[in-house]
Amino acid sequence: MPLKPAIDPEQWILSNPNDLISLTKWQRTVNLLAKLFDAPAGFLVQHTPSGYQVTIASEQQSNPYQAGMVVEPQANIFCRKIVETRKSLYVANAMIDPCWDSNPEVHGDGFRSYLGVPVFWPNGKAFGTFCVMDYRETNYDDTYFELIEQLKDILEADLSLLELYTHMQKLAVTDPLTELNNRRGFCSLAQQRIRLAKRMGSRLGVFYLDVDKFKQINDSYGHAVGDEVLIDVAKAMHKCVRSSDVIGRMGGDEFVALVLIEQDSDFDAIAQRFTDQFAQYSEQDLPLYTVAIGYIDVDLNMEVEGIMALADQDMYQHKVE
Repeated sequence: MPLKPAIDPEQWILSNPNDLISLTKWQRTVNLLAKLFDAPAGFLVQHTPSGYQVTIASEQQSNPYQAGMVVEPQANIFCRKIVETRKSLYVANAMIDPCWDSNPEVHGDGFRSYLGVPVFWPNGKAFGTFCVMDYRETNYDDTYFELIEQLKDILEADLSLLELYTHMQKLAVTDPLTELNNRRGFCSLAQQRIRLAKRMGSRLGVFYLDVDKFKQINDSYGHAVGDEVLIDVAKAMHKCVRSSDVIGRMGGDEFVALVLIEQDSDFDAIAQRFTDQFAQYSEQDLPLYTVAIGYIDVDLNMEVEGIMALADQDMYQHKVE
């Protein structure tokens, strides 16, 4: 299961701020770009399916565009050209190029010169553009091209660090084999779910699961096959619970699920659903295995570790050694 990106690339950063992104730092970078180019306007522009939004605008009275402004996706603007080609763009005098006859930045706001470079998310998808615009015709030499690339690297480095930080956070709470929550991740999410249940007056159940004779599977078929069994247990559990339920691997061959309960009969029904699903998965080029399942009605006033201990005790009454 691939990691979700730290920020949804289809959502505007300005509308979904992240504490790990310093918009103040980005503002200083864009201001510096405009100052070094002696240009009336500099921008960091984000692209999504909704169009092009000015994320950061240089803070000058000569700049007609403010942060938050959105241009529709089909508009014939310079930034669209960069996003579509994934290449830098330099236009010294757009007034003499028929390509830009319908460009509102040129014929509506009077810009003539544009220099922009693409900015990419860590996964290689286009974030948008980093650009500078001028009302005059320009004649930038190679030094200016190197300069804008260097400043762009600062922005891309921030995006990469954000993704890395989120990735490391996920590793801390995720079991690398099954990609379920590990003990730490499960306990954290379960505690939140229990607090919500107390506020909403809802009922929860915990199911504790353990693969029967798992050591024999490893000894007979090898640890690689044993790992595949654990992965299939995780997949089967995903099939049996709601997206709002919390599941995790506690370690070894032990798994746990915190699920919403509406009536007493749900306990047996969910346990049977688990059993049926495991039987289906165990028939797919894997040794036949069974899973011991214990469950309890959650006391919402107990700590998570105490709840799991009780469910673990119930599971051992059903375990096949």
